[in-house]
This record gives sequence, C-alpha cells and structure tokens, in this order.
Amino acid sequence: MNYEIVTLPERRIVGLATRAANNAADCAEKIGKLWADFMGGGAYGQLEPSSENAMVYGAYTNYNWEEMSYDVIAGCESDTCPAGFTEVVIPAGKYAKFSFHGDVRESTAKAWDEIWKIKLPRAFGVDFEEYVSCGDSMEGDINIYIGLADICQCCGMPMTKDADYGTEADGAKSADYCCYCYQKGAFTADCTMEEMIEICLNVEGSEALYTNKEAARLQMLEYFPTLKRWKK
Repeated sequence: MNYEIVTLPERRIVGLATRAANNAADCAEKIGKLWADFMGGGAYGQLEPSSENAMVYGAYTNYNWEEMSYDVIAGCESDTCPAGFTEVVIPAGKYAKFSFHGDVRESTAKAWDEIWKIKLPRAFGVDFEEYVSCGDSMEGDINIYIGLADICQCCGMPMTKDADYGTEADGAKSADYCCYCYQKGAFTADCTMEEMIEICLNVEGSEALYTNKEAARLQMLEYFPTLKRWKK
C-alpha cells in the first residue's frame, strides 16, 4: 500500500473502549460489538461532537506485545466525556497516512493486514482510523494513521520512549540522537559513517536482527547518508 508522511496536531477522542488481542478467537467479535454499541446502541448520540461534521474514529493504544493485545476505542472528537466513556489523546507528531475507499469492515481489515507487513518505524503510541465519508451503505473514504517514532539521526534507531533519547550539554533531551550515540552534547563514538554501520551490524543481539549482514550493510550504505550526522 502507498502512504504519505504527515504531521498532525494533537486531538482528543471520546468513545467506548474494549480490550482485544490479535491472536484471540473473539477478537473480531469484540471489535464488531464495540462498533455496534457505539454507532447503533445509542452511545454516539450521548456525545457532544466538537464540530457539526465531526468524524468517527477507531483508535488503538496501550499495546502489550506478550499478549499481542491493545485497547480499541470507537469514538469521535467531543467536548465532553460522559460516565462510561473513555478519553484518548492522539499525540501530535508524524504519522504514515494510508487512504482508500471501500467497505468500512472488509476494506479496513484488508488494509490492516497489509500495513502490518510494511516495515515502519512505528511509535506504538496511538494508531487510528478516520472515517471521512461513510453513510448507511457502510462504504466510504477511510484513512488509517500509523504513529511514527523519531529516528536517531546517527544510527537509525527508532526512539519510542524518553529513555531512548540522548542528552544535550545542559541535560535536555536531544531531538535528533539516541542515548547510545549522543550524551551530554557529544557523540559517544568518534567514527566514520562506515564504522558506525559496522558498530550497528555487530551490536549485541544483531544476529536476530540481521540474518544476512551483507544485505543489511548494503541497505545501510544507502540509508545512512540520509541521516543528519552523515549528510554531506
């Protein structure tokens, strides 16, 4: 699937929530019931949408990789959060945006199957679906947004939590570099780009990451010149 990188402002979603797991037999049933309760069970009518044309969203957050589970929220932007509803703040930042037209159930499920196969530097904070124009026919324009992590501009490592970020001389979090490459305003390794690639290829645990190191090396030689530290 094709996608574009977009930068989004923070937004606030209010709706009904459930916990689902990809490997659970009742995953599809749980999510289907959630949407039925929200759209057909009267829950949507209890909210005060923040605008007249407020769109409906499906959000995914609080990922647990041991269980392959996550929270699912069916909701909209609302100025209130009544009892029994859940509020989710979608953080500002960069997202991979996938756009398509189709059935809200079948087309969306197929899109997710494809998205999971794409290698993206995912932040795994909040990912969400945006139903732009879906009427009673259950068909319309749909966007899926995948939250992207900041990438270390030295080694290419995704930075998904505060501890992953390096520090500036004053102790502030670096916006560009990870904790392994940059500390107290200086790079931890005085090396060339080629030497950094070898460090990455031979770091502890690299055997599981790079089963074909020569192929990985060639990919890095193409990718690393796009990173801030190595741009000429």
